[in-house]
Formats: sequence, C-alpha cells, structure tokens
Amino acid sequence: MSVRLDAFIRSLPKAPNVDATQIRGNVSDAEKQLNANVFAYFFTGSGIAPIKHPFGYDIGSRLRIVALNVFDDLENGRAEGEVNYEIEVTKDMCNVYGTLHGGCAALMLDPCTMGAVFVLCSVKGLDSAGGISQNVNIHWHHPAPLGTTLLITTRSVFTDGRTRLARCEMRDKATGKLVVSGTHAFINAGVSAQL
Repeated sequence: MSVRLDAFIRSLPKAPNVDATQIRGNVSDAEKQLNANVFAYFFTGSGIAPIKHPFGYDIGSRLRIVALNVFDDLENGRAEGEVNYEIEVTKDMCNVYGTLHGGCAALMLDPCTMGAVFVLCSVKGLDSAGGISQNVNIHWHHPAPLGTTLLITTRSVFTDGRTRLARCEMRDKATGKLVVSGTHAFINAGVSAQL
C-alpha cells in the first residue's frame, strides 16, 4: 500500500457505534477497527467524507460487521479474506411484495465484497486501495421477507496486481436458506483516483 493511501486510511475517524472487541475473527482488534472505519467512510460518508449521507446511507449504517478473518491456504500458496455482516430486512429495503428488493441486494453486495479484499490486503501488507467495479453478477435464489435477518458472507477469490474478485452469499440467518449469491470484479484504480 502506498504511504499516502495508508496515511489516509489510518486517518479515518472511528466508525460510529462499533466496538471492535465485539467483532469475531482471527485478525487483531486494530485491524477490525480499521476495516470498520473504512467501511463506514465509504458506505455511510462518516467522518471526513466529502458527501455526508451518500446513496445507500440508511441501509449501510445498519449493516453490522460481525466477523473478519484471513485464512492462509498453504496448499495453494494463497490467502483469502472473509467478512461477515448482518442486517435485518426493513421496509425501506423491500419491493411491493414485502421482500428484499434486488436493487438493495446489489447495493449491499458492492461494498461488502470490497471489505473481503480490503481485510486480506490490509493484513498481508498489499495495496488495499478499493477500486472501480468492472462486473457484478447476482443470482436471486429465495425471497427474504420483511423482518428477515440476513447473514452476508463475503470472501476474496482473486487478488493479483490491480485485479480483484470477491464472492458473496446472503442467507436467512435463522434458516440458512440462500437468498442471494454473487460475484464482484473490480480493478484497483491507483492512489490518485482514490483520494
């Protein structure tokens, strides 16, 4: 990660209403807090963001990070980042039938998948700059009615140079039923485009 980008990320204010010690996972509490700060900045416009309450703010501010992990796959010589989030499906997330709207699922998939890549890159000392979306593929499997608590699991798939790919599963927390799955490919735009 460039010195300039690292300084910017580490200067972000603490994410509101986040206690890093309550986030599960195998990364340090400092990494958990850093990831929460970055997520809050980009999804909710917290702290020094140029636009407060950006698109998706109401939903993004309710997403809770519940676990952050980095897994080493020694057999294949690579590592993966994983982030778990939870959110309750509320009326502002629903279509006219009272189930999770597809557009809302896409809204959550974008920054949540970037979180999996960020935690991996941050822990491993790689360039963790976000990126510009190249492709998002989403598959809807089952409806998530109003009041459903979703468990969103995102995992990095590929991080090489400027190219990143992550996958996502949104499940009904109570039943484990798969609601939405998808992948998100993005490219690191470089420091100058990020700041």
